[in-house]
Amino acid sequence: MNMTADIYSQKNTQSQSGAMTRQWLYEKTITCKAMVVKDDGGKAISDDKQYKTGNQGYQENLHVKLQSSVKLSKRFRVMGIKASDGSPVFVESDKYDQQSTVFDVVSSHAVLDPFGKVAYYETNLRRAQVQNNDIASV
Repeated sequence: MNMTADIYSQKNTQSQSGAMTRQWLYEKTITCKAMVVKDDGGKAISDDKQYKTGNQGYQENLHVKLQSSVKLSKRFRVMGIKASDGSPVFVESDKYDQQSTVFDVVSSHAVLDPFGKVAYYETNLRRAQVQNNDIASV
């Protein structure tokens, strides 16, 4: 596994008005391997962007399979996925600052080797619909 990804954990805080807010705090950087997953069957949509009418509206979908030695919780977010040379792999190219894409963890499960030991964990990620979440450092 020659790629890296930054892991952020969820922290809930309460504002002065009493509203609960969610904040994402940097937890660690892990080594991994990330691959884009296409599971939409036969349809091909450019950059996984869909423009619909009615309640659906605009949707941008990106599904990534992440292999790592760490099991990830659904309370984590992943961003800053980088190739072995340190260059970012997933960026928001439609934004001026081209920040790293933020992903939600959908599921994480162990993959066993032929001897019944955990070889690695496979985590399914989905692009977070809101990309400008409040990310703070520890």
